Amino acid sequence: MNLQNKGYLNDYRVNFLNNSTIISIEITCCGKHIGEMRFQDGERKKCPQCGTVHTVTIQHNHFHIRPVKSNSKEQTYDGEILEEKAL
Repeated sequence: MNLQNKGYLNDYRVNFLNNSTIISIEITCCGKHIGEMRFQDGERKKCPQCGTVHTVTIQHNHFHIRPVKSNSKEQTYDGEILEEKAL
């Protein structure tokens, strides 16, 4: 974990090409690197420790990265139901 971000639960690092095209977003949650997601609308990554779902929402001239903390095994987000399933 980067010392500048010590104490923060969520951190995002945006990776881009030399021509400034965004290619991916790396996610840190609960002080641990949990993975990377492509820069595409609706991409999601769930933290295995706390259950927070990190979602990319791309709009006309900007984008949002939204962490949605799950209070139960089901979480409603943008009209969809996310369920935790065993593999």
